[in-house]
Amino acid sequence: MAHLSTNELVEKIIAAIQAGNLADEQRKLPTEPELMAQYQVTRYTLRQALKQLGNMGYTYQAHGVGTFVRPQQTGNSIALGHNGGLSEEAARIGRKLTTKTAEQRVVSLAEADFLPDAYHFNAQEQLIDVRRFREMDGHPYLMEHSYYLQSVIKDIPETALYGSLFNYCEQQRETKISFIDQLIMSEPLPQPAGEFMQLPAGAPSLVVQDESYLSTGQLLAFSKQYYDYRMAKLFMVKKIH
Repeated sequence: MAHLSTNELVEKIIAAIQAGNLADEQRKLPTEPELMAQYQVTRYTLRQALKQLGNMGYTYQAHGVGTFVRPQQTGNSIALGHNGGLSEEAARIGRKLTTKTAEQRVVSLAEADFLPDAYHFNAQEQLIDVRRFREMDGHPYLMEHSYYLQSVIKDIPETALYGSLFNYCEQQRETKISFIDQLIMSEPLPQPAGEFMQLPAGAPSLVVQDESYLSTGQLLAFSKQYYDYRMAKLFMVKKIH
């Protein structure tokens, strides 16, 4: 058997779904034995991957019938429940998310534009203030304003700023992310984001606010992503049973 992790298998299955190489005309996936043979994985790994795909909104299971690709999947919507970085999720749906410009500086808690409501910081905590202006397929898409606790992650290299910050953190032994809390809301568009998107500062903006935690419950980072409403389309699945 191949030593694919659950996340690696999820990525391979999503890529095959997007390429139209896996599901049949009824959008049904192959049986579990067929998928196990195709990807050379154990039944446990496959079932964990299928569970993750279902939670992400890519598939659903009809008991006694099989696993099906959800027809709501489109090429221009981002799954809020995706596992990984935003760049990887964009790539899965055939889009290219790149960082046009990025900047970082170290600030005190008092200098931060926003803080999590329920987290209690050490009063001496220093934050790495990161702003990234990101394009989707060459068009302004969002401004990402993040704060990383410097006591947890010492520095962020330039390559990570223009690549995947999520992957950079995952590659560091001390900063593997366990869970992310997300909140969707509307806020006035900050001036730097407005200039990037060619929209008026203060215009209503779709904002995804998130907080990333380690398995110990330690906060790693918190951020706000200001989306260009003309391009952003996000989805999530509400599972009932």
